Amino acid sequence: MSNTGFRGFADFANSTGSTTAAILAANRVKKSQQQQAPSSSSNNNKSNNLRPSPIYTGSDPRLSLLFRKIGQKRDATTKIRALDELSSVVFAPPTNNNNNDNNIEEEGYTRPEKIASLTHLAFLHETKLGYDNNPSVRSGSYKALVAMKGHVPKAWNGLFLVAEEENDGDKNSGESFGANTTVGMAWCSARGDPSADVVKYSREFVKELLNGEENMSASTAVQPAVLNYCKVVLGCKRANNLQDVINPVSTSFSSTSDNQSSSGKDKKNKGGSKAAVKNAEAAAAVAESEREEMEERHERVMLSVLIGLGALVESQPENASKQYASIEAFPESASITRLMSSSRGPFRRQSYNLVSKFCQFAQSLVQPCESTKYIALATLLPNLLSGEKDSSNFVALFELILSYLSMFRKESDSKSPWELMDAAAFVKSLSKALRKACCGAPATSWGQMILPIVASLPSGDESAVLVVESLWEGRKSAAAIMDTAAIVSSVVECVTYLLLRRPKDSSSTCTPPSSMSKCGQLFLDCLSYFINEAPASGGPASSALDELCMTLARDVVRLDAASIDGGTNDRGITQIKSFFWGSDGSQQTFSSAKRDRQTDVKLTRLMANMIQSNDQNKEQSLIYVLPSAKALFNEIIVHSDSRSNKSCTNEEVELILKIMNICGARPLFPVQKAVETLDGVQQTTVSLEEFCVNNLIRWILIHSKSAPSAISTDFNIGKHLLLSIHSAHQQKQVWETILRELIKSYCDVTTLATGLCAMASDGDMSAIDLIKCQTLDQFAMEMGNSFMKEFWLSHDLSHTDDSNENSSMHQGDMCLFFKACVGLSDCKEMLVSSSVIKHWVEICCDETRADRLIIEDEDGENALLETTLLLGSSSDNSVLSQDELMKLILESWRQGGLIWKQTAVTKCDVAIEPNHDISMRDEFVSRASSNLKESIRRKPSKDHAILELSSQSWSKKAARVLDICKNSGLQTVGIDLDLCKNICTPNASESLFLRLMYLLHDVGNPSLLLHGSSNQELLVHVLSAVVDTENALLQTFIQRTQRSRQLVDVLGGPLELNNCVQALTTTCIDLLASYLNDPATNATNCRQTLTALSYLVSLQFSTKWSEKRISEDCILAEDINEGDSLFYEKADGMRVKSRVVKVHTDDFPNLYFTIKEENALEERQTVSNRLKRNPVTPEAPPTEDDETRREQTARHILDRLVKPFVSKLNFHADISLQNEVSAECINIIISQIGLITIGIGSVRYEIVQTVSSLESCLLKMISGDEDSINQASSPLRCLSLAFGFGLYTKAPPLGENSTDLKLPLEGLFVALIEYYDEHSQSLKGQSPPSLSFHSSVAMWLAVIVKEIKDGDALRRLSGLILTLSETLLFDHDASNSILVMKVVCAFQASAKICIDYSSAANDNEKCLFKSITKCFVDIQDSTGLWMDLYASIMTYYKKEAPEVVLYAASNFSGNLCECLKSPTKRWCAFQLLMVHAKRNKPSGSSDDVILPTATETLLSQWKQNLDEEEASELEDDVHIVALWLPEAMLLFVQELDRAPESSDSQMDYLLGWIIFLEIFDSAGAIDMRNRSSMCAFLQKANAVRAMMNLALQEANLDIGRKQNIFECISDESQDFILKELATLALFRTTESLPTLAKTWFNDDCPRYMQQKLMSFVENKVAPETLQRELVRIKDATSFGEMTVNGSAVSREVTAIYHQDEVRFVKRHFIPCLFACHLTHPVISPYPPQCQLSVTIRVPTAFPLRNVEVDLEKTLGIAEKRWRRWSLNIMLMLNNQDGSILDALLLWKENVDKEFEGVEPCPVCYSVLCIKTHSMPNLQCKTCNNRFHSLCLHKWFQSSGKSNCVLCQQPWSGSKVA
Repeated sequence: MSNTGFRGFADFANSTGSTTAAILAANRVKKSQQQQAPSSSSNNNKSNNLRPSPIYTGSDPRLSLLFRKIGQKRDATTKIRALDELSSVVFAPPTNNNNNDNNIEEEGYTRPEKIASLTHLAFLHETKLGYDNNPSVRSGSYKALVAMKGHVPKAWNGLFLVAEEENDGDKNSGESFGANTTVGMAWCSARGDPSADVVKYSREFVKELLNGEENMSASTAVQPAVLNYCKVVLGCKRANNLQDVINPVSTSFSSTSDNQSSSGKDKKNKGGSKAAVKNAEAAAAVAESEREEMEERHERVMLSVLIGLGALVESQPENASKQYASIEAFPESASITRLMSSSRGPFRRQSYNLVSKFCQFAQSLVQPCESTKYIALATLLPNLLSGEKDSSNFVALFELILSYLSMFRKESDSKSPWELMDAAAFVKSLSKALRKACCGAPATSWGQMILPIVASLPSGDESAVLVVESLWEGRKSAAAIMDTAAIVSSVVECVTYLLLRRPKDSSSTCTPPSSMSKCGQLFLDCLSYFINEAPASGGPASSALDELCMTLARDVVRLDAASIDGGTNDRGITQIKSFFWGSDGSQQTFSSAKRDRQTDVKLTRLMANMIQSNDQNKEQSLIYVLPSAKALFNEIIVHSDSRSNKSCTNEEVELILKIMNICGARPLFPVQKAVETLDGVQQTTVSLEEFCVNNLIRWILIHSKSAPSAISTDFNIGKHLLLSIHSAHQQKQVWETILRELIKSYCDVTTLATGLCAMASDGDMSAIDLIKCQTLDQFAMEMGNSFMKEFWLSHDLSHTDDSNENSSMHQGDMCLFFKACVGLSDCKEMLVSSSVIKHWVEICCDETRADRLIIEDEDGENALLETTLLLGSSSDNSVLSQDELMKLILESWRQGGLIWKQTAVTKCDVAIEPNHDISMRDEFVSRASSNLKESIRRKPSKDHAILELSSQSWSKKAARVLDICKNSGLQTVGIDLDLCKNICTPNASESLFLRLMYLLHDVGNPSLLLHGSSNQELLVHVLSAVVDTENALLQTFIQRTQRSRQLVDVLGGPLELNNCVQALTTTCIDLLASYLNDPATNATNCRQTLTALSYLVSLQFSTKWSEKRISEDCILAEDINEGDSLFYEKADGMRVKSRVVKVHTDDFPNLYFTIKEENALEERQTVSNRLKRNPVTPEAPPTEDDETRREQTARHILDRLVKPFVSKLNFHADISLQNEVSAECINIIISQIGLITIGIGSVRYEIVQTVSSLESCLLKMISGDEDSINQASSPLRCLSLAFGFGLYTKAPPLGENSTDLKLPLEGLFVALIEYYDEHSQSLKGQSPPSLSFHSSVAMWLAVIVKEIKDGDALRRLSGLILTLSETLLFDHDASNSILVMKVVCAFQASAKICIDYSSAANDNEKCLFKSITKCFVDIQDSTGLWMDLYASIMTYYKKEAPEVVLYAASNFSGNLCECLKSPTKRWCAFQLLMVHAKRNKPSGSSDDVILPTATETLLSQWKQNLDEEEASELEDDVHIVALWLPEAMLLFVQELDRAPESSDSQMDYLLGWIIFLEIFDSAGAIDMRNRSSMCAFLQKANAVRAMMNLALQEANLDIGRKQNIFECISDESQDFILKELATLALFRTTESLPTLAKTWFNDDCPRYMQQKLMSFVENKVAPETLQRELVRIKDATSFGEMTVNGSAVSREVTAIYHQDEVRFVKRHFIPCLFACHLTHPVISPYPPQCQLSVTIRVPTAFPLRNVEVDLEKTLGIAEKRWRRWSLNIMLMLNNQDGSILDALLLWKENVDKEFEGVEPCPVCYSVLCIKTHSMPNLQCKTCNNRFHSLCLHKWFQSSGKSNCVLCQQPWSGSKVA
């Protein structure tokens, strides 16, 4: 190892030298102890013999191991862990802190063991750990030392502290004590170590030394140790010298070891070896690494010592009794000056800082003396300045210079520093450094130090000016803009100081006069630099530029003040003021500034700072600045006039305003400018008045559009100018001129408002009086008129004139203008007269518009109304009267919106005025309530849109009134009993409902408006009034009471009304009774109240309980079938509609089921106990209280509404209001309340008696004559209503009332059947009046058919229903058709049980459904109930008797296609057409096909440019298509290319296309030729491309593989979804038309959708298509002897066909033999037996990718032949839209024909034509080969010549059979 290498205590562990080293170290310690023994033994309290020990003298094995890891291991991690264990485990904080050295811890370490550890760790710290390059090792060592004090405090103090008494005799001796190196090292590390952890723990160590004080001044106990340590370290010139100081024992031993090693090496072979060379290289590498570590350690230790020594001097400054120069232990000056000249920049920087502290706190070290500690700074400083090149050191160097110079100012009798230092050399060195900008040092750090240095230079010569000039020159070398700005700022400060400096006395001199001009020019140069060269503020240099601007402004003000000073010319500025402020000085600098935005911004900032500085210093007027400012002003005006728009920029007007603030406006005028004339350029002047009416107006108009932010400045300039005019009258004239010109120029009102606020914002009354004028008043009124006109144009819905005549051309913020006029903006004074305000109120509250329908002003756009309201609500309102304010409040109430909420309510809702009897609140409520009552009683509009808008407007106004009147009811806003009683039309009912609903929605708590006993009667009237009883037969009870339900929901729902519903029901019964007893009562009111009663009863008694209902809810497992729709009951009791997917019998008889919930993706399994019939759980049996309430309600209805009219019901034949109401009330009792009690006198008894007597009366009437039959219609109608038909009340399930009453009704039924059988012929021709009887019969049948259980009776009944339909449906009346359909629905409910449709459907039912379907097709306005009934009838027949549906669909197929366009008919029409499409036969015969005109026209266009054969073929194709498609469907396909883009029409086209594809498949299944013809038609019509593009726009291509794509058109789906239909259309098109779909994909599909569509085909289309094709193949019956198998997994279809020779000979060769009389043997061209095998491989992306056909397994057939067959199959599948089934059948036919001896066509290589399935029928006369006519014509067309395909001779062939 090298002699200079750092080895440390680890070398003691070496086997060759550890003992020797330990002995040497022990001897050194022992010798030291013996020298101090006498004094130690004399007194133990004054000294201590503890010293750091090089070896661990204890015997604890754990500590021995830890110290070996600490002292011998080289890796830092091991040391850190060992030190951490030592401090946290071995020397953990003691549990009992009593400073007892004999205290034994839990670990069992005794005091001697701990002291031995302490002394050894101190040695390791001094020699190794404290200098370690790893900061964690150093911090861990300090941490361990601190932790040891808590265990052995006395030993710790004795080791690290020297008693003060011990050093009393010679404190300056510098003699070492104990572990003084550790103490000095800790002090320096606590101040200067680069690691935060080391600083932390070393500070804790020092605190422990100083008893908790960090400051050194607290004790001098550690000063000798610090000085000794610093002196030793500073004496180390190099890194190896420091290593010698750290561990001399290791170094000496290393030298000895190296000598021994070298002598040993001499004894070896001198030739050396390769191993020796490698060891030498490794040793060199280790030595280099150690040298780097030593250099790093040397720099860190040296810097920490310099910092620590400076901290020591600062904490203990010297005084008269103690000077550091006399302390022997203080470091020598040579060691410090050496570092000041070191080549290392950090050493120089810290030494500068150290010496700077010497100048402040230890001046004896830098003042001349004979001590070796003296540092000759006077000689050093010039050399340091000239030699310093490190930019980071200049700040410290300048601080050193300032500290040195300031040292001479502290003592009055001190010498001047220039007596000791060569001023010329210093100035030269300083100037050199400044010219280089201190080598790039940040000027922001050192620039401020130059002024005190310049101030300290000798006065009387030019040294200071030379320094400043060098500093100015140094700006060019600055590294950044902020440095340049800092340098210029420093120059300004220095120059200003020199110009303002006065001599100390009359005999002394300041800067020579010759240098004053230089200083002045330097200041002007700095000013010019800021104006012309420096960038505007922003970025990182912003603060420096701002500082420069402030400095320039401050010093300009100071120089101006000094120039005014009337004293002697003892200052430099007074000597040069004529030059400095003259035309060649500051005036030239300001006026010659380049005119751009940045310059103007900087000048503006400079002027602003000058104003601020002048105001702060309370200086006089800036007299000397005025000429410069005027010159600048004149330059700006001239420059602005030279522009094309003759205007100033935003920055220029800001600058002008600052100039006027400095100088005033009057001194700036007149303005001199040059004007070009015919005689040349002439000088002219512009007066102040001319400037106002010309320049200023032009600026305002231009800035209003280009620079709005300059408007305030423009008007402030105008204010300065106007107020500078001497005459007040002239001021007003000029102002009105300006204002008139601005108005004439249509100046933006925002500009005017901003300007007015700017002029009046400071509250200057002279300016405010100036602003007020007649011109402004007139303009304000005009703006009010214009604004209100535009407001009504945009908010008045009844306004029809959209012209904008006379509208204002002024644009801008009107609200700001209005507020500015009345003092509600920045200006607090009113600027217009009171007449303007009165006019505004008048136009705001235009009474002619009070009743018009307006759009609510939600956003508060009516600025004029808002302004006047704010003015009226202000505390100092003296303009508006109370009546005017009330008008404004009412107008705000009508308009609503933000103005009402934020202004009218919050600021105008005041209490009683002193001079009024009622408050404004009461007056407002009174007027508003009257307005609302008048409005609600007007006749409502028949236009629903207007009705909606008017209801919304009314409700919002009513809500505003109720919001103010918190405890008021609906009567306040006009909804009362009289209003409800007078509502007799549907339009009025809807109006009331809309107004009430909107009102309840707008108020906070709607339930409070209608709850409570006082409002119960009103609520009943409201519920009755909103009921819709018009066309009651066309609506369900839910539809009729929909408004009532919505009203109850808004009020909180049925639960909220539960407490008062019984009282409401009683009130409703009494109200209905009063109506019935009043002859003048309107029938509409009665029917509305009756419906409301039924609804209230339904709220009170939700369902009628029945024991049967619970039993009917359950279902047996064996009754559940696949496809059933049931309800799955979840664990929480909720029920979800589900469909049974599969019935599992593997655990028979315990069945379980797979179901799929509605709208769920996954299936689940369950048992029958969880499947229910009903969607809700049946109601539990009623309680006793419930039974009592039911009985009371039923009795009340019976007594008030039934009994009083029983006699009339029995004996009056005419239908009367009382009859209907009584019958409907019986239905309410039976179906909604229930017949609870039995016995004589009970409700049940009396109702049975009433109904029985009515039935007896009817039997007599029906068996009577014609007159009695006509009279029977009224009782029969009432009986139907009583049995639950539910015309105005809630209808029960049909037949339920008859079941509950248990009355025998067969007699009346039989009587009606017999009557119709007897009079069937005569009834068909009866006149319309007899329709009442037929309709009553229909109503009666609807409620009692359920009771008929006999199939034959039902068959007879079907004839009766058919007769009724022929009578009632002749005029397609919707009400009559609903009666018929209700009867049919009831008939179907019974027929499902009693009639077997498996054999054949009844002809009556076919005709009946046909009649209903005709009505369905013809009806225009179909309601939801109508469609629901028809859909129910159709679904039943579709499932039970499909031939009934097919019969109707076939008769109206064309009409049904048109019905697809109707959203209400679409679903039923589609289902009917799908049945028609699947019937597998054409729509008519080929002889009856007549093409529509549009098709004929299109066909004619298509046949152009076609030859005769092709045209004929195309015409045949179109006729085939027309044969299969209804005319409407044919036209639909033709128009697909013009499909509209609306979503509703798109759905029609998608549905029609799906139906067409179904017809296409049916036609193809009948004959493959139909498929080819239809494909040709589609290709010509371009239908596939149009449909695929349409479907692709809406389709969901991410549909799951398991999701049923056909579910969207199933019977369970009651509505169509466009996205699902589009997806299905894509699927079906790709499945049915594979070739056309592939062509579209390749040619027309958008590229960005191709990959997504390909994934859709692979994941959904291809798997399901193949699966469906395999099902069709399996069901096929035309394969004969061919067997076909397929797999959806392998995606292969294999067909095997066997043939033998016998069949061939029988078919072909034997007939030929007899025919030709051949004598030679016949040789068959076919093998005796062959097996034909074809395998079709379907790709995963079929049909977008072609199929593969393999016939290689075919046996006994030539390869050429089976390859031809393979080509035919591929052609069929890939190019002809054929299915796999079609291809296999065609292949089989081809094979059969070929084996029969028919030669294939040479063109298509097929016997049968793929399209027409015909054999070759054209024979060439030359070569006798036969061709398909279609193939031959295509050949002629493609080749361009008419030669034979084979012989190439001109064609001359003929047709053959």
